[in-house]
Amino acid sequence: MSAYAYIQYSDVPEALTKSSSQHLDSATKHKVIAFDGCPLCGHLDVLADGRIQIEFPFPRSAELRTALVDWLMHWGIHFTVVM
Repeated sequence: MSAYAYIQYSDVPEALTKSSSQHLDSATKHKVIAFDGCPLCGHLDVLADGRIQIEFPFPRSAELRTALVDWLMHWGIHFTVVM
């Protein structure tokens, strides 16, 4: 079973957005974003209402999953996990 964590770009603190890096994935053509200290890169997606959502794979590995959740909680970023 695959799971994904979703956050809203507007919930990311300004300090993180300023230091983030983005690129276009050549294979999927998705815009990818990396934040300082975040263990995973996310996929940017513009929703129908214009909001920007970031999708992260939600790891099966407990260590990596905990690192992602700890990073999100450290920055106070609300997230939703969908399985």
